[in-house]
Amino acid sequence: MTEKLHCPVPVPYGMLDHSVGREGRTMFEISRRDMILGAAGSYAAFGLDKPIAFVGTALAQQSTTQLFRKYKVGDIEIFSLVDGMRDVPLPEGVVRNVGLEQVKTVLRTAGRPDSQWPRRYIVMAVKLRDQLVLIDSGTGGHTVYGAGTGRLFESMAAAGLDPKAVKTILISHLHGDHIYGLMNNETNAQVFPDVEVVIPAAEMNWWTRPGVETLDLGPTRKGLARRIQTTLATWKNVRLFEGEPELLPGVRVVQAPGHSPGMVTHLLSSGDKQFLISADVVNFAPQIHANPEWQLAIDQDPQMAVETRKKIFDRAVADKLTISGTHWLMPNAGTFTRDGNSYVFVAEG
Repeated sequence: MTEKLHCPVPVPYGMLDHSVGREGRTMFEISRRDMILGAAGSYAAFGLDKPIAFVGTALAQQSTTQLFRKYKVGDIEIFSLVDGMRDVPLPEGVVRNVGLEQVKTVLRTAGRPDSQWPRRYIVMAVKLRDQLVLIDSGTGGHTVYGAGTGRLFESMAAAGLDPKAVKTILISHLHGDHIYGLMNNETNAQVFPDVEVVIPAAEMNWWTRPGVETLDLGPTRKGLARRIQTTLATWKNVRLFEGEPELLPGVRVVQAPGHSPGMVTHLLSSGDKQFLISADVVNFAPQIHANPEWQLAIDQDPQMAVETRKKIFDRAVADKLTISGTHWLMPNAGTFTRDGNSYVFVAEG
């Protein structure tokens, strides 16, 4: 890891408003009523995504009401589980090296309102033969992420997945919308007390180093370092790793620093097929693949995030990977091709 990773760029504006979300509860406090959500109620709770140009109108309309999508890579089953959907006012400075009007043009081209940032929170689940694995844990309904988040268990129920069957949770990085689903919002008690939580050592080291809690990293990360230090850093069921190991059979780590200093992605392989779960390599979903040089203020090191993004996209093209992202519009998985200095994303049906 280079020294550059230890100099985060503060986020200079409020990315999200602070409307109230649901209170955190442990997995064992989720009632049958919570777990069995009627389809009509689910769709009303989330609203509908408008079609976006690069996935095709018919596909987008088909996918907007779903709480999950299912993919297969050889004998591995992969689920995109909706943890929340909301649009927030588009802030000045969302992209550091591009003016707001250019960002608005991209939003309009993608068929989106040019005054709003579509925020999507998606947790990936993986069925590896006889085990169920989560990759990240979502927002946990923490109020900083607003109303309509913290829906992971409802989406798991819709997909026929039992939270009690989860034995391993692989963490890409330690931002709240990826780890707050591990802990109760009121007590910090573990939601998955019997699960092994696997975290990049570089990420844990950065968030627990002296003085990190005094850095201004934006409103959604206020108190984050302290919460990590009093929870994950002390839990006995946390396992740290370094480098790019195979964490589970068919699941290998790919380093992806920039958005957070020690962020990783997870590459799933079965036979000759591969699927890359790319975490927050892209945060601004509408057509950033066509603008890989954009430096997002939400990234802690925006320039490094650009370099990582292009490396990940190039690998996806060269290796013909299926690739997904945490904050992409649904359907959030597909393939990339090169188009000059930009990339073309085609979502899977």
